[in-house]
Amino acid sequence: MILYNRKHNTKIYSILASKKARYGYQVLISENTTISDNVEIGDYSYVNKGSYIENCQVGKFCSISSGVYICPFEHNYTMVTTHPIVRNGEVAASRAKVIIGNDVLISLNAIILEGVTIGSGAVIGAGAVVTKDVKPYEIVGGVPAKHIKYRFSEHEINRLLELKWWDWDILKIKRNIGFLKRESDIII
Repeated sequence: MILYNRKHNTKIYSILASKKARYGYQVLISENTTISDNVEIGDYSYVNKGSYIENCQVGKFCSISSGVYICPFEHNYTMVTTHPIVRNGEVAASRAKVIIGNDVLISLNAIILEGVTIGSGAVIGAGAVVTKDVKPYEIVGGVPAKHIKYRFSEHEINRLLELKWWDWDILKIKRNIGFLKRESDIII
């Protein structure tokens, strides 16, 4: 099954993706991916096969790989039992939303826990478990995820955050592919 929205040019190949979620322009959702009602996905972002996204806001131009889990339900280990029987049929308490900036890469089988904010341009390594916030253009990996390095110098990061290229119209982005590949400067 494919759900296609001509107005937004979205392609949703998963029957597990909510029709109530908010999808931006040219979003792609691959097969067997679960998207819950309380998710927003920004323009040109995509989610690969077999991922699970709940209670999350995803920015523009994000690349989410296969097997990624974002904001899965967490059990309360401070109680005598972690079993949901203690909820006595009640719906789980509200959880803090995950916020993902723009141009973020989340690699294969990563897990992003509730309430985490991931800054624009960040890279999450394959298999990482992200338990705390990730700064813009930071690369993290491991269990739990730890800082590996920044993608660019502090000066370059500040310039990119100021430019907010992801908010440019698509024609300007296409004119500036050389800039985005670090081969030339910006063309107006």
